[in-house]
Amino acid sequence: MKDYLKSENFNLCSKNNLLILNLINSINKEIRDSYKKHTAIAHCVNKYKYVPLFVVIKILTLGAVSRFYGLMKQKDRQQISKVFKISDNLLKQILINLTAVRNICAHSDRLFCYRNILHISFKSIDEDYKPKGNQTNLYMVIKCMEILLSDDKYSSFQKEIKKELGILKKSLNSITIKDIKRVMGFIV
Repeated sequence: MKDYLKSENFNLCSKNNLLILNLINSINKEIRDSYKKHTAIAHCVNKYKYVPLFVVIKILTLGAVSRFYGLMKQKDRQQISKVFKISDNLLKQILINLTAVRNICAHSDRLFCYRNILHISFKSIDEDYKPKGNQTNLYMVIKCMEILLSDDKYSSFQKEIKKELGILKKSLNSITIKDIKRVMGFIV
């Protein structure tokens, strides 16, 4: 029931012990803080004395979900990654990069030049793509969404990106949209 709050259900290696403890404490704090704000949390606590993971996941940040996944036992991560038909390690890399991109957006930082040394093993997504250097760029993160989203949602996502690039193109003076796309990692 509350197995997700037991450290023995995570990948217990010495480097993870403190991370696991911090994650569990963070989840418990989120549950306490959300008790009055989220009726589903209050309902579960009042009726069952615990909150199932499928309910807790709704109140966790993307960063917490990414850390949770990264600290899970490998066999459990593999069960989840099979849904997306990718390796557990690749899904972990994608989640780390999505968290970084989300944080850049949330803090109104520049996203188009996104680079992360936490590399995504991109060959299984696009074997022909050759990124410059050994860093993840924005194009790679966008392309990873094709794996995570349904076909309809990914199509809508692509249309929205094209629309935003079109709007940006009209406002550029000193640089071209091709230059921007190149910085993003697109092949132009």
